[in-house]
Amino acid sequence: MASQSICFDCGCSCGAVDTVFDETAAAEMRAPPTLDELCRTNIAYYCDRTIDGILVRGWPLWKRSGVYVLWHKDEYCDVHQRFHMRALYVGKGAFHARMLDHWASKPTADIQLIYFSYLNLPNRIAKYVEQLLLDIYDLPLNVSENSGKATLCAHFTQTEID
Repeated sequence: MASQSICFDCGCSCGAVDTVFDETAAAEMRAPPTLDELCRTNIAYYCDRTIDGILVRGWPLWKRSGVYVLWHKDEYCDVHQRFHMRALYVGKGAFHARMLDHWASKPTADIQLIYFSYLNLPNRIAKYVEQLLLDIYDLPLNVSENSGKATLCAHFTQTEID
């Protein structure tokens, strides 16, 4: 069960961590990555194609693969000095190629600045992690195999997203 309901209207629940992913992964895997690792490792961003060229080309993503999450940055909490981020999409594969594909095809014009976090993982582990996230969370830009109902949010500091 989640330790606290996390939604886009955080009401100062900054830093609250959903535990469903960690509990399920720990029951099914020997040494699973944590949800915190998936959310907070290698945070980067790119601009929607209607604003700018492919900023993602500047990130060191070549020859790296695993699982990644696309994020939308919403409100800033002055009390906790964190940005409320909502997960939009989870995927796996070669990061450079996948980010270029998302830049070219995902409907993100209304978001404009798309953040992503990525974790290097072997393909077989990335498949499991991606599917578990899809089974638990409703990610609006995932159309296939997304049966989850919960909202995946994280709270990032300015330092983490710079």
